[in-house]
Amino acid sequence: MPGNPNYSTDVLTATVELYLSRKPKDAIFQKVTVLDVLNKRAKISRRGGIKLLEPLMYAKSTSGGSYSGYDVFDVSPQEGLTNAEFQWKYYYWTVTISGQEELENAGEAEMLNLLQAKINQAELSMQDLLGQHVFLDGTGNGGKNLTGLALMVDNAGTYGNIARASNAWWAAQENGSSVALTPAGSNGMRRMFNDCSYGQMTQTPNLIITTQEGFESYEALMDSNMRYTNTGEANVGYAKPSLMFRDAQLFWDDYCQDGHMYFLNTSFINFVVNPERDFKVTPFKVPANGDSKVMQILFAGNLTCSNCRHQGKFTALTNA
Repeated sequence: MPGNPNYSTDVLTATVELYLSRKPKDAIFQKVTVLDVLNKRAKISRRGGIKLLEPLMYAKSTSGGSYSGYDVFDVSPQEGLTNAEFQWKYYYWTVTISGQEELENAGEAEMLNLLQAKINQAELSMQDLLGQHVFLDGTGNGGKNLTGLALMVDNAGTYGNIARASNAWWAAQENGSSVALTPAGSNGMRRMFNDCSYGQMTQTPNLIITTQEGFESYEALMDSNMRYTNTGEANVGYAKPSLMFRDAQLFWDDYCQDGHMYFLNTSFINFVVNPERDFKVTPFKVPANGDSKVMQILFAGNLTCSNCRHQGKFTALTNA
């Protein structure tokens, strides 16, 4: 196919934008289980603001009760409301095409193939990096990384600018006992599931993430009464096979820490993104110091949580 003389930098950008609008975000999230679930259930778009504020209720109101006749009502101001504060986290990936590559792939079909190959490379890099960071505590790279599950689901430390040492209501459920994975007992999955719930089967975890070894250990325990998710659940886009524990789907993830199993209630977890940086594609730019064109894929967002006590984890399972 002859080259198109109008296949300029702007056309390169338009081609990449069209390709990205069809594929990469889904491809990225399907390989990062936690983000895939949150992207479908709890994704929130927010513009502006120096910080991400998560409204919290940490105590009940006492301005009510039974009465009769002319009893005086309590109208005193109530405490118990505050905000958790989270920082925006920024990520970038670049796609670079050299002048030589552009000349050697001058046809539109050849150029599209080249762009797809380079974007696939960027996708794999995004998947790998976000897949790691979603399980970490956000302190990496000078605190620029996503504030992940390691800090969100913990019973110590400062999370959302609230110190758990002086605010016990902000602590997650955590079991650090060195035990084998088991459904029952004081160190079992049932106890953790119930500890993360509010009352009997209310506000229960709906997502359990563990390692491949943990997944296989649970699968072996359930051999006699195996229950996989049905076709309808598979069609929502989860890339990996899942099992069920009560009403929660149980997955394994390559980057889940050894010995860990997370019990998550995604009703209280948000995946916040800025729509202006939701894997935004910039136009190709020509740097001053080389024969090339560079495009950027930009992301701004973070993971936030409004109720940590409904999240939990094991950290020292001997068979996970």
